[in-house]
Order: sequence, then structure tokens, then C-alpha cells
Amino acid sequence: MPKTIFTGANRAVVDVLRQARLDAGLTQQDLALRISRDQSHVSLIEGSQRRLDLVEFHRLARALDRDPVQLFAMISAKLDHHRVD
Repeated sequence: MPKTIFTGANRAVVDVLRQARLDAGLTQQDLALRISRDQSHVSLIEGSQRRLDLVEFHRLARALDRDPVQLFAMISAKLDHHRVD
């Protein structure tokens, strides 16, 4: 199991963003190019080694051609359903 500095609630964020990336048919490299970062940046996020602020979340959502409000609603529902910390 990989090391992570975050657990619970952050996992819900990562799961939704990763699935959105996969649904868009993008690799980590593809997404990284869209946000002018390198692939390791996306890998750190998806590996729960880096938390996102709201501005970065919004940027990622737009890069995935998704509505940030809808993605956040999915995260919120997941958090409510699983009651994670």
C-alpha cells in the first residue's frame, strides 16, 4: 500500500477526479499538459500526496471539461454516503 499523508475525505476527492479523468479518456500526462504541469503533479494528487485548493480544483475540473459544481456535488454525496473523516 502506498504511503499517503491524507486519508478519508481526501480519498473521496481523489476518486472523483481520477474517475473524471478516466471518463474523459485522458492519461495523467494529457491532464498535466492541459493544466501546464508535469505528469508527476497529477500523480501526486491521485496518490493522495498533494491536497488541492479550490482554485486548483476548479482548474482541474475545467481541464477535464467538467462543471466544477457538479464534480463537487459528486464528492459531497460520496462524503455524506460514506461519512469519511
